[in-house]
Amino acid sequence: MLWIAASVLLQAGVYGFVSGTLDSGDGLALSCAGFAAAAVLFNAVLLVRRLRGAGRSRGITPGPRATGLLLTMNVVTAVTFLGFYASLTWVPATLATGVETAVGPTVLALLGLTGHGRRASRQGWFAAGGLVLLGIVIAWRFTGDGAFGPGAVVGLGLALVAGVGAPVLALVSAELGRRGVDPVYVTAHRFHLTYLAGGVLLLAVGGPGGEGTGQLSGLLLTGVLAVTLPLFWLQMGLQRTDPMVAMVLLTTLPGITYLAECAFHGPFDVVSFALICALVVVALWYVRVSVKASPATDPGRVPEDPEEPGASVSPVAPTSSPSLTSSETFKA
Repeated sequence: MLWIAASVLLQAGVYGFVSGTLDSGDGLALSCAGFAAAAVLFNAVLLVRRLRGAGRSRGITPGPRATGLLLTMNVVTAVTFLGFYASLTWVPATLATGVETAVGPTVLALLGLTGHGRRASRQGWFAAGGLVLLGIVIAWRFTGDGAFGPGAVVGLGLALVAGVGAPVLALVSAELGRRGVDPVYVTAHRFHLTYLAGGVLLLAVGGPGGEGTGQLSGLLLTGVLAVTLPLFWLQMGLQRTDPMVAMVLLTTLPGITYLAECAFHGPFDVVSFALICALVVVALWYVRVSVKASPATDPGRVPEDPEEPGASVSPVAPTSSPSLTSSETFKA
């Protein structure tokens, strides 16, 4: 969980710093710089490991079914993060992160109905609905008392897309951790589609147009701080933490982002901050009632054949309860 907390703090600080300073080209350029840097850096780490003979160790090379999960991660990562960074063009970073984290638990509950992850209790559904309502109120507060223009609608729509993708990534990451796939290997290979798709979109809009983050050196540094480092820390945390607990930790992102925005750009609004704090409180209630009502194992889970590739016990020790981690399943 400490890795997730560190990731949230760094992401929130950078999001608050760049909030309101990006146009569509800058947002895409920032994405390309960060995700490409992650791919280059962690592939270089893998290369060094192989040269030293560590590449033969268990967990660095995934089995066939883990490869399918990595392909899924490439697609969902591209949709989630390109959508999120594009949303920063039209709405404040606090609003984008607030909407994204508000819908995450509801998506997790819906996935639980399909057998992917834990099933939510009745109280859990009420808490998830409360998070969605709080997300709507936060959106209303941050868009001028409900004055939604076309840009705000587009930005909120993209943040919603990111909010749907985030819990899917949490489930896939937990499953990769259960199968013992090295987070370095995951980080090295999960972003290829993201920077390629971002590059195509960047060419389509004519390139970056901002003055600060639009410069190559500034973009690269911001990309490393906003994407490369925090997402590696987040990947390490997600592979060791129950997805529901991870989603609750991520609900702190809007509040810290708002404080960073206030520190860098604007005045502090007590009501807005109170709404964000309420979002965190309801999220904590959600995970509390869900864990309390959840059995040790998910009755809807289909047991895996122990002889199947990838079905062995993960060598990565989870920080969450084994009963919680074992109840989360995401089929490749």
